Amino acid sequence: MEHVRNWLLPIILGAGWIAALPFLAKSPELLMSDEELVAAIAGSVVATIALGFRRRAPLTTLGVTTAMVVIGHIATPPLGLAVLPVEVVALYSVGVRCTTAVSWRAAGVLVAVQTLTAVIVYGPGLEAVGETAANLIGYGIILGGGQNRRRRLAARGSDLQQLRAADARRLVAAAAERRRLARELHDVSAHHLTSIVVSGTAAERLADSRPELAAEALSYAATTGRETLRSLHQLVAMLETGGREQSEPLSIRIAGLADAFTRLGQQVVVDVTPDLPGPVAEAVFGIVRESLTNTLRHAPGAAVRVLVVQAGDSVDVLVENGQATGTATSGQGGQRGVAGMRDRAQAVGGTLTAGPGPDGGWQVRATLPLAAAAPLPAGAAAALPVGPAAALPVGAAATSPRSGVRWQERWFADSGILLVVLLPAVGGTIGLISEEPGLDAATISLAILLALIPGLILLGRRDRPWTVVAGVALSGFLWPLALALDWLPDAFESALAFSVLAPAAAVYSLALYGGNPAVTALSMLASGGSFGLAVAALMMHTPAEDEDPAFAFAVGGLIAFILVILLLACWATGVLIRQRRNQRRDHTGETLARLVWATEMEVHTERQRIAAGLHYSVLTRTHTMITLAEAGRLSDVTAEARSALTAMRELLATLDEDGTPAPRTPAEKELS
Repeated sequence: MEHVRNWLLPIILGAGWIAALPFLAKSPELLMSDEELVAAIAGSVVATIALGFRRRAPLTTLGVTTAMVVIGHIATPPLGLAVLPVEVVALYSVGVRCTTAVSWRAAGVLVAVQTLTAVIVYGPGLEAVGETAANLIGYGIILGGGQNRRRRLAARGSDLQQLRAADARRLVAAAAERRRLARELHDVSAHHLTSIVVSGTAAERLADSRPELAAEALSYAATTGRETLRSLHQLVAMLETGGREQSEPLSIRIAGLADAFTRLGQQVVVDVTPDLPGPVAEAVFGIVRESLTNTLRHAPGAAVRVLVVQAGDSVDVLVENGQATGTATSGQGGQRGVAGMRDRAQAVGGTLTAGPGPDGGWQVRATLPLAAAAPLPAGAAAALPVGPAAALPVGAAATSPRSGVRWQERWFADSGILLVVLLPAVGGTIGLISEEPGLDAATISLAILLALIPGLILLGRRDRPWTVVAGVALSGFLWPLALALDWLPDAFESALAFSVLAPAAAVYSLALYGGNPAVTALSMLASGGSFGLAVAALMMHTPAEDEDPAFAFAVGGLIAFILVILLLACWATGVLIRQRRNQRRDHTGETLARLVWATEMEVHTERQRIAAGLHYSVLTRTHTMITLAEAGRLSDVTAEARSALTAMRELLATLDEDGTPAPRTPAEKELS
């Protein structure tokens, strides 16, 4: 299908032009001989074939088609190949397929070749200059369209890459979470339970020769069992608070999170002001949860303050703790640290810092923009997963190019705007200057400056589109003002007409970069009306003898009406491109949110399953083992510890990705 589409356009263009050439050859404008007709048909065939390779070799295609057009201009009458727009299609393909710098260099070479050809065909004069100016404007517009198409394709490819990466992470998230939790469980409990079994078994074997070992084994079992039980309770708390119902308000979720850590010995004080939906709420909840988890590990028993407040267009998060009152367990866990929280903040366009506090504790500060707080589709929440299910950017697209490439693209785009707008304005003004001999340097400089001002104002069209529209509209009155003050001769009264492309570019930019289309539509009336008033002012400055001033306003109104219709097309084009961009961003953001939500749900399911397994197997047996140790029943302690270790081993085996048991320690191998 792609192959057919690739050849369809050149075949239609070539066949249509070749079929029309015999009839056009008899027209008074061409009057082509048979030899010239054959040359035109042959050149059209070659150009058509070359266009079929425009996607694989765009620069070569442009070179071949340009050569055919030049031959058509020289070997046939000027219109022999001029109507066949082969170089237009080829240049557009160069803009789509090549980098910005290469595209503009190719366009420059094309303009130079066409200028030289025009000089050869028409001779040096106004006709050659006019064709060169028309080529500059036309090629600039065509190349700009090709580059816009290339940027859209690049953004679409970047969005697709993001979606594929998110889907790939979703597929491996549950397995990665199982591996991470297996390490947690092994580090926290398996080693301790194994040690209890080993010491208890040894004490039983040496009961006759070394009876004191029984008391030591019981004491060790009780102490180590309590430590294991505390660690398991912490792990279960983290698992159970990792996926609270996300439809609850943020303040309620964080309050429940604080209650869970308070039961584990932390002194948590919560102050949450805003209740936010969407990705920002999930980022805030994840940062608070991870901060409390790290506080529990590294500063157990410390007082913790959680503060979430809205400050203008952003949300500030502060989690700070004092010094620990218990023994830290920093050697346990996955050691994710601050990296995961920073990923969460960056995923919604925010920042996060962490470091020592003023009282020797620790502080985590985050600032998240509210712009990312839009609610997700019903039934989906973009909670960012912990650990391997890394945070993903939600929302616009997309992937942005490197800053250097973006700067080059903006520079070339600005150059194209200046070329399209200023070339007729400055060129027309210079033409008026050439018809008025004897002008002084100050008058010439002022005229050229007035022609340059609208294009220079357009350089700010991205950041200040409304200001640009107003500036371009006001710049039109500079010509009648200069004429009224006798700074310019009356011969420059038609110079304003050469700047008509400036309002069109300003209105288009406002529709593309501005806000509500219903509001930006007013720019058409303002720009068209101001231009019409400027024309009326010019006519009133140099009225005819029998001309009524009302006639000047009537002509200005008519020109304004015609210009508004033209500006409507520019505005509609800008709005259409803006809507397509927003739709692409919204679609990508929604799809990413669904994938991330699916990832979090799969990870959450694994956590809940593991928490349930710990509750009904390991935790119960460990608690029973501590009770038996306190009662002095060594043989029962060893048996219960062995049962707890077996349950742990079974749980660890279910966490392995391929179903094989996790690696055993040497002590576990000996017991088996």
